[in-house]
Amino acid sequence: MDAMSTGPISELVVPYDPGPLTAKVVRWRRLIRSRLISLVITIVLLLLIYLWQRDDLQGAGFFIICAVVLGVSLAILGVTVVLYFLAKREMHTLGSGIASRIGPPGIQVAGLGTSWSEVAAIDTVKGGLSREARLRLTTADGRRADVPFDQVIVFPATLDSTVRAFSAGRHGVDLSALES
Repeated sequence: MDAMSTGPISELVVPYDPGPLTAKVVRWRRLIRSRLISLVITIVLLLLIYLWQRDDLQGAGFFIICAVVLGVSLAILGVTVVLYFLAKREMHTLGSGIASRIGPPGIQVAGLGTSWSEVAAIDTVKGGLSREARLRLTTADGRRADVPFDQVIVFPATLDSTVRAFSAGRHGVDLSALES
């Protein structure tokens, strides 16, 4: 055995990671910038068309088309801004330290730890508007804790196989919420 071998894996420790959430906030910020640029280009084009064809534009038809085009652009920008602020708000929910620990004695999720005999369920909860799916631990006495998958860098299937291995097949992660 060489000096680099450490022996069998004794547990899986998954720390909180701000990387995915930070990337999400940056992505929404860039999208706001591109939507603003698109809106400015749209306004300039509509003004140029109006100035160029001012004499041929009779009635309210052109202004209705302008209102619809600008309304759609503003609505898309508004949705993007809302999603950006939801992502920023989610940054404030980022935990610190260990998000999940799985080993022979039991499992810990978001600070709630229990032995394998006290685990009622380990499942995933479907995400919502601008929210990722979550890993949820439910104990036999009804306590619950969950960790969003965008706050950790580990695949759900990795957690499932680790839970199955360390619980000696008694438990697994119900991944059905991720399928739809």
